[in-house]
Amino acid sequence: MAALTRLVLFNGWGVDARVWQPLITSLTCHLASHQTSSLHMQERRLEILTPDWPQPASEANTTHLSELGGAHSLWLGWSLGALRAEALANSLPAEKKPGARISLAMGPRFAQSISSCSQVEFPALPAGTLTTFANAFTRSPEASWQHFLRWQASGEADARDCLKRLRALIGTRASCSPTVLSAGLNELATRVMTLSRPEEFWLGKHDPLLAPDLTAALREQGHHVTEFDGGHCLPVSRHETLAEALLKRMAPGGSRTCQSENF
Repeated sequence: MAALTRLVLFNGWGVDARVWQPLITSLTCHLASHQTSSLHMQERRLEILTPDWPQPASEANTTHLSELGGAHSLWLGWSLGALRAEALANSLPAEKKPGARISLAMGPRFAQSISSCSQVEFPALPAGTLTTFANAFTRSPEASWQHFLRWQASGEADARDCLKRLRALIGTRASCSPTVLSAGLNELATRVMTLSRPEEFWLGKHDPLLAPDLTAALREQGHHVTEFDGGHCLPVSRHETLAEALLKRMAPGGSRTCQSENF
């Protein structure tokens, strides 16, 4: 398999593309280090794109994003970004699909549906959890957004430090309007991956936004799961480890991670 030379990063709900800066810095440092120590790595180039996708896909936005695919591309979608990336990839013709796609900190769906008709129902958060949060967001968007930041940081080894770094990256106020964020919550409630073939999932072992039995259920159905020693904020808390794993995955001959692999 040829090297993947384009990395496209899709951010999650309520968090803009600035969240990827630590990972981009780590990737750049790793590449520079390898280039000085290995002749083989001297010609390696990596294009990194971070398209902000704050709103549900419009026709114009989908057209733009579809140009980011191709056999040389790897799409890494984090949280809601993983659900969006999967849906977009499935809508594209074969020549525009990414060569690889990884769902980071997200399972086939975010929350269970009360009226789900899926043949295989993977573990997810209870439907009431998201409904309660959405109702609170309607009453107080800013306070609810702040709560969400604390919630997703709570699974990290040092939750307070992770939250501090997250806020330093994206600011202390949401960059999107309450209307846009509300639409994103609706996506989290309704989007479900089709899973027509084995998929790649990179998950945090202590992610408070994932159901406890998700990893086992995915592996049982033949999907490729890599676990990281972190929570939901892996782009912030485990960016160096993510960078190493991504460069390994994108290298010539790189393949999907072994189902038992952990970081």
